[in-house]
Amino acid sequence: MLDSDIEDILRQYRIIKSQIGEYEKGDFYPSQKAPIIVKDEGNLLKSAKWGFPLYDSKKLVINARAESISEKQMFKNSFLSARCIIPASLFYEWKEENREKVKHEIYLKDKKIISLGGIFKLITDDKGSRELSFVIITTEANKYMKDIHSRMPLIIDDDALDYWLDKSTSMNTINEIIKFNASHELNIEKADKDKPFEQLKLF
Repeated sequence: MLDSDIEDILRQYRIIKSQIGEYEKGDFYPSQKAPIIVKDEGNLLKSAKWGFPLYDSKKLVINARAESISEKQMFKNSFLSARCIIPASLFYEWKEENREKVKHEIYLKDKKIISLGGIFKLITDDKGSRELSFVIITTEANKYMKDIHSRMPLIIDDDALDYWLDKSTSMNTINEIIKFNASHELNIEKADKDKPFEQLKLF
């Protein structure tokens, strides 16, 4: 759920320019537009569609595995020079308990906003229209997450944000940032059963 005003996001990420006036508070799903932060002579807030089209298919790829992102044709150029941050308050995952899938909320303690690592690019459709799109990078689950799921989104520490967004940062440094995902201490709680089915709660 979007709990923060846009001013909080601008301040948190020291954004000098925003292409978003306001946004509707709520949850975001694949194929919908969400706010992302990119670097363009300073940090810039943009709106982008969640998911890269799967070649000639109408299906969307919404995640990129960190282990193979530098090798996949769909991702490698963006990984080198078009990395982004997707602000989020928490994410969800499901665990089977007593033959029932139970939804859990996962977040960082004492963090109102967490920074998910992603990549972006301009997608041109069959009609020639261009649209900015992003995917979220995932890693192997760390020790806090592994009992819930084998994967987790990449979380970028505040002191690594500038390095992550800067396309001139060396791949050695980027890979060290990714490795640090194993150290993030996650809080995991069962979600309210009355809440609607959702995957990612932004801000």
